[in-house]
Amino acid sequence: MDFALQAALLGAVMGSAVLAVSTIYGWTLPASPSAYGWWAAAFVLETASKGVLLGNGSPLLVETSDFIYGLSAGLSLCGVISFMGGRVTPGLLIFGLVASGGWAAVVHQIRLPFGLSVLPVFGIGGLPLLLGAWGFVSRGRSAVHRLAALSFAVSGLHQLAAPLLHAHPVSATWSFVLSQFLSMVMAVALLLVVLRRQQNLAESEGQRANLLQSRLVDALGSIHDAVALFDGNDRLITCNTLYREFLLPAADAISPGRSFEDILKAEADRGVVPDAVGREEDWVFDMLADHATTEANGREFQLYDGRWVSISVYRTADGGHLRILRDVTNRKQVEASLREGANWLRGIMDTVVDGIVTIDDTGMVLSFNPAAERIFGYDSDEVVGRNVKMLMPEPFHSEHDGYLGRYGRTREARVVGIGRQVKGRRKDGLIFPLELAVSEMRQDDMVTFIGVVRDITDRKRVEDALVDSEQRFRDLAESASDWFWELDADLLFTFVSGRVRQALGVGPSFFIGRAFSELGSELGSELGSELGEIGDGSADWNQQLVVMRAHRPFRGFVFSQKVPSGAIKFVEMAGRPALDADGVFCGYRGTATDITPIKRHERELAAQSALRQAIIDNMGQGVVVFDGGEGLVALNRQARILLDLPEGGFLPGQATLEAVLLHLAIQGEFGRGNSLAKAARRLGRLRRIPNQVFEHARPNGWVLEVRSTAMPGGGLILTFTDITDRKKVEDTLREAKEAAERGNRAKATFLANISHELRTPLNAIIGFSELIKHEIFGPMEPASYNGYVDDIHESGMHLLELINDILDMSKAEAGMTDLVDALVDVSAIIRSSVRMMMRRANANGVHIIEDLPEDLPYLRADERRVRQIVLNLISNAVKFTDEGGTVTVEAKADAQGFTITVADTGIGMNADELERVMEPFVQADTRLSRKYEGTGLGLPLTKALVTAHGGTIILSSVPDQGTTVVVTFPAARVITSITEAVAAEEAWRRG
Repeated sequence: MDFALQAALLGAVMGSAVLAVSTIYGWTLPASPSAYGWWAAAFVLETASKGVLLGNGSPLLVETSDFIYGLSAGLSLCGVISFMGGRVTPGLLIFGLVASGGWAAVVHQIRLPFGLSVLPVFGIGGLPLLLGAWGFVSRGRSAVHRLAALSFAVSGLHQLAAPLLHAHPVSATWSFVLSQFLSMVMAVALLLVVLRRQQNLAESEGQRANLLQSRLVDALGSIHDAVALFDGNDRLITCNTLYREFLLPAADAISPGRSFEDILKAEADRGVVPDAVGREEDWVFDMLADHATTEANGREFQLYDGRWVSISVYRTADGGHLRILRDVTNRKQVEASLREGANWLRGIMDTVVDGIVTIDDTGMVLSFNPAAERIFGYDSDEVVGRNVKMLMPEPFHSEHDGYLGRYGRTREARVVGIGRQVKGRRKDGLIFPLELAVSEMRQDDMVTFIGVVRDITDRKRVEDALVDSEQRFRDLAESASDWFWELDADLLFTFVSGRVRQALGVGPSFFIGRAFSELGSELGSELGSELGEIGDGSADWNQQLVVMRAHRPFRGFVFSQKVPSGAIKFVEMAGRPALDADGVFCGYRGTATDITPIKRHERELAAQSALRQAIIDNMGQGVVVFDGGEGLVALNRQARILLDLPEGGFLPGQATLEAVLLHLAIQGEFGRGNSLAKAARRLGRLRRIPNQVFEHARPNGWVLEVRSTAMPGGGLILTFTDITDRKKVEDTLREAKEAAERGNRAKATFLANISHELRTPLNAIIGFSELIKHEIFGPMEPASYNGYVDDIHESGMHLLELINDILDMSKAEAGMTDLVDALVDVSAIIRSSVRMMMRRANANGVHIIEDLPEDLPYLRADERRVRQIVLNLISNAVKFTDEGGTVTVEAKADAQGFTITVADTGIGMNADELERVMEPFVQADTRLSRKYEGTGLGLPLTKALVTAHGGTIILSSVPDQGTTVVVTFPAARVITSITEAVAAEEAWRRG
């Protein structure tokens, strides 16, 4: 390599180095594209590829130069992809590395044909540069971008021509000189591109700052709060129009440059804040002190025009502050309204029929309403402050704390937010079913769980079809309380229990023979004015007498009595009309309950309005509350759903009881006809009898239980409970019972008819075949007919046994099995049965073993049925035992009763077959090769006969090992002594 070529090569190395350094510098600038990093690495490798040629020019260095150049071209392509907005992936980098190695292998093959033994081929690096030129043109139209595109394009064309230029030393020298020049131009162009991007960024930031300042001014003018901005010296910089409107009497003092203290003095002197009148200096001093310590945040005060505002102060970075006045008049009015409504919500808590229990996150009871007291039997002071698990039976009693802990850790709800049926435990230990709904309420760090419980004992009783009990007991149970009373048809007292003395302070003799109407004049006449919460005593008694003279049941009639100690007792009465067998009214019977503790707790209960509202909204019942003027006070979501009330209508404080009833009448809720008249009738009924419970069927098919309750001090609460499912269960149970009875009657009739029809021809078949068999009228010719006659007679007898079994089975299923009790020697029955089955057993190769004690006692039972039981069991055992097997029959008597055991070593049964074999017409052996046919009635009939004797039958079996049947008669049927046996036999014989 001559000197000129080396000098030119050195210049090219320096130019590439300058290009690499300038690109690295541009990459460090804030506005630089990420592509500069790739290009800087590519230009460093390009400098290295040219630098290795400054050595001795050996072929190895030339090969190395082409390989490094290939890597440079790959990084340059990555820079172009990044510059065009693409993403350089690891796969692309690996592909570039492989391509560089491939390029080195290609140039090794084409080096000699091109005559390039001293200089590298290069060339491939021009393609990424041409793509970069196109990228600069597409990304910007400025002169700087055009210069960069031109420099990249020229450099790309120059590198593509490198294989031809490097073939001759002279052209190679000028090629390296041109490479140095182009590298310098590219370095300048790339730096100019970065500088241009910085300039554009600075211009956009300035425009953004101007836009933000403009928006701040607009925001202050359009904000709904009054805003004033003060500098670090507490002088007003600016404020919006609303700030001056709030402080209108001192508006002329609110101007930029005025100090915060001067503005406060103007507000105090001109009466902006009524609270500052007469104490202006103290007020200004307090406000300045709060402002200095930022304690003014949240302070609220009333303005001269009656509006309320709250103050918020925010410090700025320059030491100033932003002062915001917010109109909170609406919130103040809402708070006043909430306080006014709290009394009504308190009434809801006291009168709802569902129990409401609130607990904290440790399970401690916080409140316990009167309904919960009635449900669980505890007084409130016995439960509040104790763990709620005292109301739960096991295993929930022991696991409840774990439930709360798991919910606190995982937030996985099993009861919270999910209604479900659970078990509760009353004070007397009784376990009963409950419907429970639990909601969670959080106030800051305090967690409260609200549980609404409903005693569903009656509903469960209906579902289980267990309501068929004696009428008098049900009447008393439905109105269970502390003392009982009865009236005759003239409403005169005929019976009062002795506990009335504890309830009212007078004995039973005070009532006997007196009219019920006299009770009102004797007990409650002097207390009407003193106890305003019950209303006019005489009016209540008049309404009650109207109900009773109409012979209607009543519940919830309350009167009061001052006992000899001077205390006032409240008593709640419930009664039902008593009718004789012909349906003629013969009086009343009912109960009375001392509800003084409930009344006391009703007056003592108080809770926050938010908690009350959360409770009624969480209730499964619809609740509607009216005040003494029949104005709507409260209405929960469930009531709107159950009554189809519009969401936006019937708002508290606007609607009335009459409007609600008229709306329901127009909807057709009370049937067809004059809507005004129907609504008026129901309104009048509620006014006359505010305390009532009735069921209402809606047009959409729902059935609602409606409870109307008068509130203490006036007002009315209506609760609505959806009992549609309960009604459907009642109808389904009734229909199922009727269908079962019809099917049973049809089966019994069919069996009776078919047995009669079959017995008539069977008698003839059996009788005539027996005559022919015994050749009564002479020998039968030919003699081969004898076998056929035997088969006919045996088949007839088998069919007769089948019919008898079917009739016995139908009688047993109908509970009509007649037993003729007598003294039975079970040993004799077992031995005779074994002798009867011995022929069949010998034919099958089965050995029968008897294991009977000598002193086996007698049994009081039906001898024919016992023999039938033993024969069925031994026959089954022999039938299903293969040749060589054994059947063991045992009997014994002990304290548990009289036991007969039949065990075989036959085919046995699995668990499914054990269940099916007790069904009629089912056999255990279902193989095609079974030895004996059968009806499948043996075991079911045996079980029915054993059950008729009051005994039990137990089967146990193992497939291919055998079956054991144990029949046990009650110990009361065992006769242990001969004297006792003879006496019992004589008594039975005489009847």
